[in-house]
Amino acid sequence: MRQILRGVAVLVLLAAAAGLGFAQGKAGTLVCVGLYSETGDGNVSYKVGSGDWTVVKIGDTIPAAAQIRVNVDRDWIELTPGNNPAAVYVLHGPDSGELVKKVADILKGKPKLVSFPKPSGATPDPRFKDKLVVTQYLGRQQYVTADGDSRDIQYGDVLEITGKVRIIGINNTINLRNAAGKETQVIGPLNFTVEQVLKNEKLYKFLNTH
Repeated sequence: MRQILRGVAVLVLLAAAAGLGFAQGKAGTLVCVGLYSETGDGNVSYKVGSGDWTVVKIGDTIPAAAQIRVNVDRDWIELTPGNNPAAVYVLHGPDSGELVKKVADILKGKPKLVSFPKPSGATPDPRFKDKLVVTQYLGRQQYVTADGDSRDIQYGDVLEITGKVRIIGINNTINLRNAAGKETQVIGPLNFTVEQVLKNEKLYKFLNTH
């Protein structure tokens, strides 16, 4: 039986408890927390030594001895050090050819620093009241502010309650964490408001299965 999702999102609670952790690896490794592609044939891959190239998936831990390849100019990957989810590196595809970088060389660069809710027991983190933080995403995601400005969503972005999110591709996903530490995953394509997620509203209208 083939299942078809059209104009549908499935709201999945990843965990109900506060203080959730991130997928982490060992020091010296990198964890994939974001993948963006404007094209269906775009991919990012890695290999160790003379081994074969392996396509990177969200949540993968890439070994310290690996090198990473981006070969589509409009694609990018976001990576956090295995022992530090508050730091993130971004690799963009080049205008032509391919970009290949060793994990060790990436870690020598200066990362962007981000922060996430740190609830204490049942007490929400006041810094993130009425906000959601992006902890992971796959595919094309856009955030639209109350003023109508839009931007591509990236790891660690803080989304205000007055904003909207657009997941463009089918089965593309975004993981969002609230001030209490609870995470929600939304599967696209779908347009929804940040407020809907904060209120735990149902985001889908219909589901076609064939």
